[in-house]
Amino acid sequence: MAIIGIPSNHLNHPNPKHRTNYVDYTQQNYTAALREAGALPVVFPMGSPEEAAEYVNSVDAVLLIGGQDVGPLFYGEDPTPQMGETDRQRDLFELAIVAEARKQNKPLMGICRGAQFINVALGGTLIQDIDTQYTPENGNPIVKHDQFPVKWYEPTHRLDVLPDNFLTGTLGDNPIVNSFHHQGIKQLGADLQPAAFASDGTVEAYQSSDASVRAVQYHPEMMFERDKTHLRVFQDFVDYVNAQK
Repeated sequence: MAIIGIPSNHLNHPNPKHRTNYVDYTQQNYTAALREAGALPVVFPMGSPEEAAEYVNSVDAVLLIGGQDVGPLFYGEDPTPQMGETDRQRDLFELAIVAEARKQNKPLMGICRGAQFINVALGGTLIQDIDTQYTPENGNPIVKHDQFPVKWYEPTHRLDVLPDNFLTGTLGDNPIVNSFHHQGIKQLGADLQPAAFASDGTVEAYQSSDASVRAVQYHPEMMFERDKTHLRVFQDFVDYVNAQK
């Protein structure tokens, strides 16, 4: 059974019940999807970068999940007025996690912020706000990428999946996915190649040349219970991890 580590998120704005108790958490959708795909999820509580090696050593692969915006200083930019909340402690911890996963040859998967963060950790850059900083080169209008408050599981826009990548045999050529992000991939990091685009040309998925690193911008964990097609994203990753053991 593949053991998949998930670095936790921070509850930065706790409710009154947790006002005096710091909370690290992971949404159940992620762990439920991994379990249904036959993996054992293990959540990493927020730690120091020095602990990353032991965390990564304890699992077979790592899944980076959604959350805050990635701090732009990590890709050489100052924040624009449209930047959302960031979490420097989380960024530093996950930076070390990604570095250790690559060092230890452990597969990596990213979802939403996780996709953006892995790209930054591997030398890529981000569009800080798609609506104000991006002009489609293909002449199409900008897609509404942040569909909140639409229900999390609602499909809202199409993807154009490229041939011969991890999504080709899982979602088909033109799947319709949910979308809850305002940032996007600007320049892909080292050894990363696009796997899918939105109609406005923004990168919606990517992978490394050997598929040991893979990421999607949408949230399959929020869709798989109503449409099992999206479980294939997790199943394919788990199958890949098991094959590497």
